[in-house]
Amino acid sequence: MPNREDVHVDRTEQLAHSAAVVDGSNAQQALFFEGPEGIGKTRLLREIHRRHVAAGVYYVDLERVVEKDDVLRDLARQARRQDVPVPGYQAVRSQIAQSSTATVNVHDMRARNANIQMVVNTSRDHKIQLDAMSDALLDTLAGDPHNPVICLDGFEHCEAPMRDWLGTDLLPDLLSRRGTSVFVAGRHVPRLAYPHVTAVHTMVLPPFGVDAVEEWITTLGFDSLKGRATSIHRSHHGIPGLIREFLDLHIEPLGTG
Repeated sequence: MPNREDVHVDRTEQLAHSAAVVDGSNAQQALFFEGPEGIGKTRLLREIHRRHVAAGVYYVDLERVVEKDDVLRDLARQARRQDVPVPGYQAVRSQIAQSSTATVNVHDMRARNANIQMVVNTSRDHKIQLDAMSDALLDTLAGDPHNPVICLDGFEHCEAPMRDWLGTDLLPDLLSRRGTSVFVAGRHVPRLAYPHVTAVHTMVLPPFGVDAVEEWITTLGFDSLKGRATSIHRSHHGIPGLIREFLDLHIEPLGTG
């Protein structure tokens, strides 16, 4: 019986679109996958990641990151594992911090509330550092002989500041680098401004059809479930996550499959 984690069915259209994005034959540079919980967004994104490893691929689970720095740090860590010459994150961050501190203007030191002004300046300083760190990292990834494939999963789990940064800074920066392919998945996905929105195609993932359920049953070798695809589809509303949970609990009788 095949390893259930390796089985992927019924997303032929989305996988074909993703392959066209990566090889440059698609007019778009990014695909955003949108849909409710259990519809198969994460599994699709992981399948895209698996299929395009040779292209230089990166996967960030946004549910597991808290700070914007964490996203860049995760990308840098994965790049080093793929032998992309990315220097240590902390070392580069310290270098950028030193140079930006010397160039950041101190605005209106005569402000009535020096503490508030200090917070404002610190925030501006951090943004300059973050932008510089992001530019340095993305330039390195885009300059690699491989064309990087960036997969960002779980967009809906981000807090508002992270969502804003992804939509107004990181994603536009990625899309400004030709040859970089971007895939984002979430219950809702970013809405980019012009001109970057023209590089994105959003695909809403539909539930499975009966044929896909039958294909899954056959691929997994569940002979005792053959002919039951329609009832399984109906009882689980075609939601891949629910169908997978059902199949995970199914034990094939001895002497079959």
